[in-house]
Amino acid sequence: MSYPVRRAVIVGAFVTLGALIGLFASTGVRARVLDAYLVTIAGVLMLMLIRTVRAFLPAPPASRFDAALAAMREPEPAHGGLALERDVELARLSEFHFHIRLRPVLREIAAIRLRRRYGVDLDREAARAQELVPSAAWDAVRPDRPPPQDRLAHGPSLASLRELVSELERL
Repeated sequence: MSYPVRRAVIVGAFVTLGALIGLFASTGVRARVLDAYLVTIAGVLMLMLIRTVRAFLPAPPASRFDAALAAMREPEPAHGGLALERDVELARLSEFHFHIRLRPVLREIAAIRLRRRYGVDLDREAARAQELVPSAAWDAVRPDRPPPQDRLAHGPSLASLRELVSELERL
């Protein structure tokens, strides 16, 4: 039994049950209840026929408008490459931007590498993590690093960022 037919049978059963209750509970309006029942059952049957026929028809071709609308709804790729490049450039200009935007990414990299290779949690086992993480990288990823005093100070240079990333890669 197809879905439209099964659905029509269920709805028809409920309508019939309602009509029977209406017939037994009322007096003098039985003709109207019967008329309403017949109209409702006819509507359910028509809807079942329309849905059954529509299931057998081929799907209409998509219009260019529908294709453009679907393309607008597609999410942006999650690579984040341009955003990360922008954050690196802004981190070089501002120590505060480095602390707020780039440092969490570096901390996540360090935490994952420590957890996978050594079974050490960066936040809970800070002393053991300090032994494993090289010094330049540890200064950037340590859990107790305070925010910069001068928010407008220049951030780390590109060479020091390269060194930091290479130390994290060797971790």
